[in-house]
Amino acid sequence: MSFTTQSLVQIIKATSSIQKRTMTDNDLTEVLKGLYTVLEVSEKIVQKNTRTEFYWNEILSELVAVIHSSISGYSRLGISGLRNILELLCHAFFYYDHPIELKLSINENMKSRMYVTALVNDHHFFTTRYIKTFNSKIERLEVKPNAISNFLKYEYHQLCDVVHGRHNTLTKQASLKIKYSKAEYKNFERHFMTISSLIATMYILRFEDYDNPSIINLAKKIRLLRL
Repeated sequence: MSFTTQSLVQIIKATSSIQKRTMTDNDLTEVLKGLYTVLEVSEKIVQKNTRTEFYWNEILSELVAVIHSSISGYSRLGISGLRNILELLCHAFFYYDHPIELKLSINENMKSRMYVTALVNDHHFFTTRYIKTFNSKIERLEVKPNAISNFLKYEYHQLCDVVHGRHNTLTKQASLKIKYSKAEYKNFERHFMTISSLIATMYILRFEDYDNPSIINLAKKIRLLRL
């Protein structure tokens, strides 16, 4: 057996061991419930209109991928993936209401400039004013003006810090060794639940669906709405 193959086998064994340790040491119930609820949200949206279905396919696929990365000991990679998911999420909601721009983007395979911060700053995305165009109750529901849009920018900046390698987000400063870290997994879990809760919150506001207990409960985790 070559050195390269031996190394790969060792990595696979180490990863398998970390997966078992992560699942033994942590209750994954809330993460899996969050994933299932996002699936429920995506199905409800696609039933209304299929034009952004491909975004939801990507979001769900990547949610599974980031969970797998994080339970395998690669929580930083999982958090980096969550930033991409947040961008896809914002595209899915923005383009749902902008079918002409969506068609142009698809037909011309346009380079995306619709970053989360740009969407909020340039298009007032999910500001109170924006939400009011499809939800007349927003001023009563939102805990404070522009709570959703400001939180979107805040969480995006947090995830960007990881993607761009801000020093205190690095996880291998002491050693290259691949090992289980409960603290690193919990950090991923916190961001995962935040993104999942944002999805539920934005869905409730956009489609004024206040009747689904699992979606309502997930939205309550970030406490941006009076539900």
